[in-house]
Amino acid sequence: MVQVLLFPSVLGVRQGITDLADALTGAGHSVTIVDHLEGVTFDDYEPAGARSQELGFPAQMAFAREATSGVTGPFVAVGFSNGAGMAQWIAAQRPDDARGVVMVGGGLPMRFLEATWPPDVPGQVHVTAEDPFHAEDKEFDPELEDDVERAGGEYTFVEYQGGGHLFNDPTLPAEYQPEEARILTRRILEFVEAVG
Repeated sequence: MVQVLLFPSVLGVRQGITDLADALTGAGHSVTIVDHLEGVTFDDYEPAGARSQELGFPAQMAFAREATSGVTGPFVAVGFSNGAGMAQWIAAQRPDDARGVVMVGGGLPMRFLEATWPPDVPGQVHVTAEDPFHAEDKEFDPELEDDVERAGGEYTFVEYQGGGHLFNDPTLPAEYQPEEARILTRRILEFVEAVG
């Protein structure tokens, strides 16, 4: 069994998150969903982004730290979009326990988090080729890769066809890509098994 910390996007805990949690628990792993919105969900990015700005990233990171404080021992952190940054940050705060980090929708260079990548911890980034959110930040990809590899971790960048940002969420019809969602889930399960 591997402990997995699951961080949703600014849209909150939607079906894409719960489906992945179910797949992980079905494979025998323990999952903690870190819901900084405490049950609130959004259908659109604009109000969700405004709420995230209102909360502020430091407050979200503090919530994540408190919410995961009861999870002791090794873990794998999996984050979606904004949640990817929280997954990276929690792994950096607990380098002795972090075993891997998965970032769906893109990751951030560690300088933005005022932290360093944990030593020898592998990181995976999963994005679609035409994701408009990732297009704004893709110049950060080489820097994040350098952060991971300089710390001794293996960096994997996986690009899927299409343009969905949260492409594994069936409740977002404009973004959902069922075949890519299936492959993403399989790859996350394989990663968790391999590093955990």
